Amino acid sequence: MKTSIVKNYINLFSNLSSKKINEFDDLISKDIIFVDPFNNTNGINEFKNIFYHMFENVKDPKFLILDYSINKQRVFLKWKMTFYAFKSQQTIEGMSELLLNNDGKVASHKDYWDSLNGLFVKIPFIGYFYKISLFMFKSKN
Repeated sequence: MKTSIVKNYINLFSNLSSKKINEFDDLISKDIIFVDPFNNTNGINEFKNIFYHMFENVKDPKFLILDYSINKQRVFLKWKMTFYAFKSQQTIEGMSELLLNNDGKVASHKDYWDSLNGLFVKIPFIGYFYKISLFMFKSKN
């Protein structure tokens, strides 16, 4: 396994901008699979389009890699994403599971994060009803 590819991948995410998206070309396989709560794509162009879309539609997105673990051809990342929306800075924390191919390139990137609490609860109206439902079901300790 080429740990340099993994470290370059982590560094790219930590410093990602719309101008750097093409730097993924040397780090991911051409048929990469990407899955998150909103996307399920296959291919390098679809992968990069997710990030182009993000930079076009989200104000000041940033990723902070908090920790990572490498085990054979599997890598786990613990991350925090910040961005500006709904008149304030927002934070989403999650995990990514990366699978590496035999060349050490990222062949699969699956994100795990709570889209309801991380995003939808902050949307006016939807968030209000979600908070009411929490009150109804939350244990009273």
